[in-house]
Amino acid sequence: MSHKSFNPPKGWGSDLLSRFQSTAMENEFATFVHAPEWQGMLCEVATILDSCSSYAMERLLKANDPALLLFVCAQSQYLASVRSTAAGHCIAAYPTGRSAVESALYGWYLANNPTASQNWHNKPEPDQKKALRDWNAEFKFSSLARLLGKRISRDLEEWAKYLHQTAIDLGAHPNQNALYANMEYEDREDGACMLKITHLHIWNDFSMSTTKFTIETGMFVIRLFALSFHNANQQLNLDQSSDRLVKNLKYLQSMKTSETE
Repeated sequence: MSHKSFNPPKGWGSDLLSRFQSTAMENEFATFVHAPEWQGMLCEVATILDSCSSYAMERLLKANDPALLLFVCAQSQYLASVRSTAAGHCIAAYPTGRSAVESALYGWYLANNPTASQNWHNKPEPDQKKALRDWNAEFKFSSLARLLGKRISRDLEEWAKYLHQTAIDLGAHPNQNALYANMEYEDREDGACMLKITHLHIWNDFSMSTTKFTIETGMFVIRLFALSFHNANQQLNLDQSSDRLVKNLKYLQSMKTSETE
């Protein structure tokens, strides 16, 4: 579909799903207009990730490296999170955010361990219990996060665990936080009370924190891509881009803090 103006097809908005989709798109337009700084950061991260993905796709067939494809998948998952976030479909942004973080961490591990790709492709069958336990131990998120801390930095390990746990707490895994985040009480005129569920949130503290989370998942993917492919880091100036993103995000957070004081 072209990015130019378009007319909805006949029947659009006449059923439950297309009405929901229409409202979601209207919310995306509202985010673009009324939260331009946050929209700009989402776009900046998306642009850098697109350059990373293009770099990966240009080399994928020759390199035959699944790590490259994992980062391409991470970009797709980031874009899915952005659409949910900008639409106010906040809870839905966390599962794809978790997936982006996991894809990046696995991609970093495979890119920096020559034998890991073959091991990853050759997952043992269920009846090979010991081999399967060893395989699961090698490719467990917490194990890879610890390895990231050991080889690169503790700060990066903590960042990975923070994003992963935040995603789990807020929708990427069934728990009470995710279960009740969309629920609220509504008083009826007859004095009774009923539960109401909200799938699309207005722009508020929750939607803003979800936007920050989504931006950070993209920043994490960029950082690990730079650590996985040093030529790409130099060619695309990823270290400089990462530093700029950190400063921009801190600035946006400081703006929010000053508004609430």
